[in-house]
Amino acid sequence: MSKTIGSISIIGSGNVAHHLGKAFAGHIKINSIYSRNKETANELAEDIHAFHANEIKDLIPSDLILICVNDDEIYSVLEQIPENQSVAYSSGSVGLTELPHRFDLGVIYPLQTFSKARNVDLFEVPFFIEATNEVFAQQLFDMAWLLSRKVIFATSTDRKNLHLAGVMVNNFVNHLDFLAEQFLKQNSMEWDYLKPLIKETAMKLQSKRPFEAQTGPAVRGDQKTIERHLSMLQGETKEVYQILTESIQKHHKA
Repeated sequence: MSKTIGSISIIGSGNVAHHLGKAFAGHIKINSIYSRNKETANELAEDIHAFHANEIKDLIPSDLILICVNDDEIYSVLEQIPENQSVAYSSGSVGLTELPHRFDLGVIYPLQTFSKARNVDLFEVPFFIEATNEVFAQQLFDMAWLLSRKVIFATSTDRKNLHLAGVMVNNFVNHLDFLAEQFLKQNSMEWDYLKPLIKETAMKLQSKRPFEAQTGPAVRGDQKTIERHLSMLQGETKEVYQILTESIQKHHKA
């Protein structure tokens, strides 16, 4: 049986660190928090009754150091941590072999969008686990199981694929919402009118595949409406509309 992780120190104080720190604090001792942003690190440390470390070297010794920073910073942060320390990071797009090798290095990746101001029910969030050895992987699995009932072992390639798909369904869709909001604003109309439609679109995908759920002028082949819409748009929004329309027509024609 693998050893249970009983204490954690966290590097980072952004959205992911905020949610995971608060969630794990209900199950595991959070010893200390470090972040380059002293203000948010201190706020998180106070919230979960942890020590606010001013430097990485000042972190309280723990069973695990959990790195929750931007992908580009993981390498440099890892280099500052002693090699005999067990470490996990929360990225979906950084592979284990891209980082300096150590015996206990792993990933605990929650596939979800996080904002500090919004509560997230982690029980249904998938957590993807990978590590440099099976014993440590099981420890991370058991730790994630404290928060979720959707914990899955995954390779670095699996995580990268999931992260890319996640960017499309979350970040890209959100940007489309932004373009729609800007269009309505330019035409003196309220963004709130679209909220029931956005909600129903998301709810429909709980029971239908995206291909089956597709509606609109592109899938109907309503070319006059498409041409009318294009005449109402300008710049990049017009280009995005045209590219997506052509993609929908291509796949549904096939």
